[in-house]
Amino acid sequence: MAEIRIEPAAASDFGALCRLLEAAKLPTEDLDAGRLDGFLIARQEAAVIGSVGVERYGDVGLLRSLVVADAARDRGLGGRLTTAAEALAVQLGIRSLYLLTTTAGAYFEDRGYRITARADAPHSITGTTQFSGLCPSSSTFMSKTL
Repeated sequence: MAEIRIEPAAASDFGALCRLLEAAKLPTEDLDAGRLDGFLIARQEAAVIGSVGVERYGDVGLLRSLVVADAARDRGLGGRLTTAAEALAVQLGIRSLYLLTTTAGAYFEDRGYRITARADAPHSITGTTQFSGLCPSSSTFMSKTL
């Protein structure tokens, strides 16, 4: 089995990234090829098989778009991507990460994220397209201090 590398996303990864996110029913409407700063991809040979994004807003960040291709699941890749995203967040000076999820609350709780009241969200997070509209209001809002 070929090695899986986690690396920064490049503009040339945009199409594969969008297909992966769309297959998992995750939002892509606010992405474009020139706006992939903070995105990491997991690559096996030439194939993009996973991704995660960190959007920085001062000393807080939004963890978004954690996805692993169906064929690559149950091998710990989601955990590797989450760990890599948290390390990137620390490098960027982010002290707290926030996320919205409709299906992975237990997954993130196992990784130290806690359910957080939407009313306690920092203004910079409430102003994101994910918080204000792309993610349903029924999404679980979570946070982790890094």
